[in-house]
Amino acid sequence: MVMMKIKTIASALAVLLISVSCGKKEKPLDITGEWNLVALETRAASIGDQTVDVYISFVSGGGFEMYQMLGTGRYRKYSGTWTLTGKTLTGKYSDGTQWGSSYEVQKEDDMMTLSSASGETGTYKKSSIPASVRSDAI
Repeated sequence: MVMMKIKTIASALAVLLISVSCGKKEKPLDITGEWNLVALETRAASIGDQTVDVYISFVSGGGFEMYQMLGTGRYRKYSGTWTLTGKTLTGKYSDGTQWGSSYEVQKEDDMMTLSSASGETGTYKKSSIPASVRSDAI
């Protein structure tokens, strides 16, 4: 009788372990593609009266191009490399300078949020970079 209970408990544990180990694994984040900044939050009391517009393209293999416009005028183009480890995004500009911060990535469908340790949170929507932005950038 005791032996039967032990076998039953052992079988139940085996089934539990198999179901846990075969459970759904979290799919790695895929941030490749083109994105446009749609919202920006910062800890600063004010970010001034300048409009900020950012387009960024993350290419598979680790390259990026970013087009950023502060206020009015033309977009500035930046490029470099990026790495995503788990949910942490880091990068380096083409001149070798590290990004000012790493970012915690949250992604759902065509929306992505990048949150830095300094309190800046950017929300991006999947969006093609307009040809005029690319061609007029300095």
